[in-house]
Amino acid sequence: MKRLLCLLFALAAMVSLCACQGNFGSVNLKDPVDIPENGVIDQSTVMQIKNENAIAVFVGTSGDFKYEWTVFAGSIRDAKAVNLGVRLSKTNDGSIRVVLNQTEAFGFSASLAIHLNECWSAQSATAHVGENAVATVSVTGSRHTILNVTLDGTAPEIVIRPDLLPEKVIPTVITTAPLPLQGTDAPAVTKPQAEMPPTATTVTPAPTVTVTKPAVPPTVTKDKYNTDPVPEGKPTPVEPEDQEVDKGSSYTCTFSIECSTILNNLSLLDPEKLEMVPYDGVILAEATVVFYEGESVFDVLQRVCIENKIHTEASWTPMYNSAYVEGIYNLYEFDCGALSGWMYRVNGWYPNYGCSRYQLKDGDVVEWRYTCDMGNDIGGGYAVGG
Repeated sequence: MKRLLCLLFALAAMVSLCACQGNFGSVNLKDPVDIPENGVIDQSTVMQIKNENAIAVFVGTSGDFKYEWTVFAGSIRDAKAVNLGVRLSKTNDGSIRVVLNQTEAFGFSASLAIHLNECWSAQSATAHVGENAVATVSVTGSRHTILNVTLDGTAPEIVIRPDLLPEKVIPTVITTAPLPLQGTDAPAVTKPQAEMPPTATTVTPAPTVTVTKPAVPPTVTKDKYNTDPVPEGKPTPVEPEDQEVDKGSSYTCTFSIECSTILNNLSLLDPEKLEMVPYDGVILAEATVVFYEGESVFDVLQRVCIENKIHTEASWTPMYNSAYVEGIYNLYEFDCGALSGWMYRVNGWYPNYGCSRYQLKDGDVVEWRYTCDMGNDIGGGYAVGG
């Protein structure tokens, strides 16, 4: 009996010791893990992520904000306890201040997704330390804005500011006389009344009733490839058969490929594709590339991916007279939900025609982005596939 009691006491001591060291039990990494009130994720959990080669999502709140950390096993260099607590606040100019509880490097890089209770009009943002830009922030989300930025703990406080597109300048037309308004908004024109003899009677004419017919909406005419009219000020499509590439004239454009919106939708992702998703969602970081006069977005995509050994797959779609990009980096349409796939954006605009029909100009900024909601989560709205 004494021996049995001794064994029980020894077992209890071992359990107590393991619990104190934070190595007792394990976390279910298949589901989001709630960040504790003190923000600390113990070393055993970080080691578990690394040993299981897992992708872990940690969820927390700060005031009215919700935030998520996505940690990839492959990014863990130093498995140690880390504080993932974050304090979030909105500044007077609408930017988001991010203050980390951690005061030293994490030992890994992780993607921080900040859920706002509003929709930003900006389609991209930048993280700043003081006045210095330190990181590009991806803007996703369909019903509200989600800010995605990769951090490693070395910058304990950042401010995320939206990148606003330059406002369209409307020229002022100066005329020698004010132009009359039409319809019911036309002001009454009063002529000076001549002096009348004292005995004359002034007759007030009956008011004129102006009947305004309702405006007839213009007929939307699509071209033979079912393309809606291109918005004013945007480049019109150039058919591939009409393109003339001049390799004697070269220019540069900025090119990037990213899939950060997948990090906000890991539950929709095909489990077999988990290992394909970069920890920060960046497949090809923003880079300056050379192109030749007359080349299309698709031409440059093919060359850039070959040069960087990035797998791509596309098919020709005669109906739209353009290539349809099915997959990049082995991430395909429908891999992250029924509304997922690839879209391209040029100078902040998602063209409403295929990438083979978009002829590049010097200085263009081209972004290939993965969407999980038919473009609504990345600021676009047209069919996926480029």
